[in-house]
Amino acid sequence: MTTTTFEDTVNQFVLSKEQVQKIIDGLTEELVEGLSTTDPKNITQQPSFITRLPTGKETGLYLAIDMGGTNLRTAAVHLLGDGQVGVTMEKHEITEKLKTGTGEAMFDWIADCTATLLKSVALDMGNSELQMGVTFSFAIQQTAINRGRVLAMGKGFGLSDVIGRDLKDLLEDGFVRKNLNVKVSAIINDTVGTLVSHAYVSPSTKIGVILATGTNAAYIENTSEVTKYNGPSCDKMILNTEWDAMGKSSYLPQTKYDKEIDAKSHVPKFQEFEKMVSGLYMGELVRLALVDLIEQKAILEFLNGKVPESLQPRLSFKTMFMSTIESDHTPEHTGVDKVFKTTFGVEGLTPEDRSRIFRLIHTIGLRAASMTAAACVALLLKANGATVQLDNPNEITTIGIDGSVFEKYPHFSHNMLEALTEILGQERGSRIRLELARDGGCIGAALVAMVAHSGGAV
Repeated sequence: MTTTTFEDTVNQFVLSKEQVQKIIDGLTEELVEGLSTTDPKNITQQPSFITRLPTGKETGLYLAIDMGGTNLRTAAVHLLGDGQVGVTMEKHEITEKLKTGTGEAMFDWIADCTATLLKSVALDMGNSELQMGVTFSFAIQQTAINRGRVLAMGKGFGLSDVIGRDLKDLLEDGFVRKNLNVKVSAIINDTVGTLVSHAYVSPSTKIGVILATGTNAAYIENTSEVTKYNGPSCDKMILNTEWDAMGKSSYLPQTKYDKEIDAKSHVPKFQEFEKMVSGLYMGELVRLALVDLIEQKAILEFLNGKVPESLQPRLSFKTMFMSTIESDHTPEHTGVDKVFKTTFGVEGLTPEDRSRIFRLIHTIGLRAASMTAAACVALLLKANGATVQLDNPNEITTIGIDGSVFEKYPHFSHNMLEALTEILGQERGSRIRLELARDGGCIGAALVAMVAHSGGAV
């Protein structure tokens, strides 16, 4: 067997300018293809049926839920106008048992969580209906502002009897079973929610991005270009790109570790882009590389090529461990020792071990930031001249970004912005803003529910 050196391994994750350009070109091609394709296997570029952004003056009280890859958030959202909101929110972890169980069990649980929220805020409206906006972080084919067929569920979900069914019916059936008078008046994707909610407080927002357990993006497109759309006539519409499902292996710079992650995932050859940049998979990339390096005696030589049992389980090296290690700025990289001792029971790392592990983790994190920046550039270029004005010196374009990777991973936002500027050039890049958009799912869902329920233009 050829010995894999440390430099060989790390360099697999270093992107050249040519590789970055291939990502931009490839994603752009898929963005264009998604505007017209009616192939049910192509879940990209889903019309949201939302045709305008909020003004910032909206008011009212609405329920919202945000179902992501890790947690369910339930919220009572009070829109106060002037871009201000009051939110009472509760977070519930989605267990592995729920993720892989029946659809009925999942939606009964969601109804129970909603009931808990209503008790917490002492919200009793008698027999009147409570209006709810729903953010659903999985692929749906929207058929109306409050209806959508579930197309696919990644992120470790394997629910039975859900794919192909209408999400409004699934949710409201659960509410009926739990005696809750709640009606779903709007369904949006989490990235659409991020875009809508951040536009409520920052009108220059043109793109919404999620960088968390998974990743996705939404942007504003001229409806005339969305040839597969057959709804009411409108000028512009927010599209849920589902860029997580983009990324054909022909243009993605996949390493052997990326390919292994894909092959062992629930759905191989699906969400290949997401598997290279998101919070669920970055730590696993590190683990696979570490296992390889240990076996080749390129690090932790005192283990004599034997991988510790604690490092052998799939997904055992969490992305949050990468954050812990990159948060340590000391030359000794003591964060590496902390993670390996407390989590994996491994002691005795040499200064060279710590330095190499830090460099591996930094390089994988930097690749994720650069690839996400490249995807944002593809969206900016696709919308340029329509809803984005890249060459207008007086135009600022804001990208609202929600998610733990963007918020908590050290230097991720800085690395993204540096990559954006390098790709677009200093002049264009200086007019792009990356802003944290917290809790976009719930607030965005409430905003769209308000507009839909009040009969506004959506």
